[in-house]
Amino acid sequence: MNNRIDAIYARQSVDKKDSISIESQIEFCKYELKGGNCKEYTDKGYSGKNTDRPKFQELVRDIKRGLIAKVVVYKLDRISRSILDFANMMELFQQYNVEFVSSTE
Repeated sequence: MNNRIDAIYARQSVDKKDSISIESQIEFCKYELKGGNCKEYTDKGYSGKNTDRPKFQELVRDIKRGLIAKVVVYKLDRISRSILDFANMMELFQQYNVEFVSSTE
């Protein structure tokens, strides 16, 4: 599909008071995209221990619909802190030809 867009995914847990804000994560990611047009998916107050996050699930649905060309995150653990869930996402990215970029790692 030619009209695929780039996506930014940002997540912040409520129990991490000193963690980087969603707004700062998005700024890092936008710099990586060099100001290009993108869709932002943000989950505030959700753990990275599982994938039960509303905007994360929306991102997965959009990938499966063929809408996403690239996913940019601030850090790898924004996708998941579970190695199995992270590996499953890498497989999904590969299956749908989605580029994955961490802006800081």
